[in-house]
Amino acid sequence: MFNDIVTVIFMSHATVAVLVAVILDCTLAREDDEGGKDSGSHRLEKFMFYNRDVRNDEFYKLPCKLNNLFPPV
Repeated sequence: MFNDIVTVIFMSHATVAVLVAVILDCTLAREDDEGGKDSGSHRLEKFMFYNRDVRNDEFYKLPCKLNNLFPPV
């Protein structure tokens, strides 16, 4: 049963591509990387907490004015 599960997971090309990308991203040395700037994580830091940036309302806006029905947490 375990063999069947592993076979199904690794038959997906997308799964294999994601695993290879994650492994390469974690293993490649970034000598001049200061604080994760090469990985793009510095761009997402301001969106980690909803109230930290005023642009979050625009970034997380739902279509058809659904923000009124589902307020941010």
